[in-house]
Amino acid sequence: MSHDAPELAFHRHRDRALLPEAFLRFIEQVEKEFTPPLSEQHHLPDYVDKLLRLAEVDYVLDGDEVVAAIACYANDQEHHQAYATFFGVLPNYRGSGIARPLLSMGIESCRQAGMFDLRARTWHRGRILAFYEEMGFVVERVETNEWGVESLQLTMPLVDRSDHAR
Repeated sequence: MSHDAPELAFHRHRDRALLPEAFLRFIEQVEKEFTPPLSEQHHLPDYVDKLLRLAEVDYVLDGDEVVAAIACYANDQEHHQAYATFFGVLPNYRGSGIARPLLSMGIESCRQAGMFDLRARTWHRGRILAFYEEMGFVVERVETNEWGVESLQLTMPLVDRSDHAR
């Protein structure tokens, strides 16, 4: 099934509250694609609650269904470093053109929160890594995480550091 991005509605949680139940249903549909699955890392209802309380959450609706979302912690006022802790798109919506504008929304949310850099992590070297690199992320380091999985730490500058060096 193919979906066109113009039919979809992009929102910021802080502007239009995302219902926890809808966000949980979405996360349950994509969580097994993470390595390890999110349910092995978190109790999913608590994870949803934490993201909606503490993160900048941007999401895409098709009707009342969440079909894509990004959640970034953008509250490190000491180091001004944001962290994209979650980014997912339902399988039927991949290739529809929503990932790029959604990630751009997440980046802008972090900029608006005063962050200088955005960090992300991926466990895949394929299309998602190429996508992140096209969006301006660079691989900062590769490490093995606590589950024994190779993890790539990515970073993207959000502002020109010379503007803040004064």
